[in-house]
Amino acid sequence: MPGIDKRDLEIISLLLENSRVSAREIARRLRLSTGTVQARIKRLEEMGVIKGYTLELNLEELGYQFPVLIDIKVSKGKMRIIEEKLSQMDNVSAVYDITGEYDITVIARFRTRRELDAFIKHLQEMEYIERTNTKLILNVICENKREGYIREMERDL
Repeated sequence: MPGIDKRDLEIISLLLENSRVSAREIARRLRLSTGTVQARIKRLEEMGVIKGYTLELNLEELGYQFPVLIDIKVSKGKMRIIEEKLSQMDNVSAVYDITGEYDITVIARFRTRRELDAFIKHLQEMEYIERTNTKLILNVICENKREGYIREMERDL
């Protein structure tokens, strides 16, 4: 982690808790000047450590009651074409290259079983998709556990 120190990790940790926390509040909590905090955040952004700031939604409260993992087997050499198509689909939130029996794993969310069924049937009709394996997510135990990475990096310093 060249160029990252304990103070940077403390700033990152506070931003992970609440990406809307002000530089002034971070400075107050860490007993630094606001200018120092602003400069460090800007440097972390320029280094690509901080890629952006986001909003976390409760998708179930918005009606998306059916989160799924879909494994996809693709015809040889056509993964990029399929991945690009998948990444443009509204219900898809993540597309991963994977190793093993399947080539791609997709995380997607749906409001109804009928919507999920139509999506899977659409995938199975797409050219270059050989087969799919869909798993309904019953409970999310842990998601976005980014704070653990910060604690691990702090131990390494």
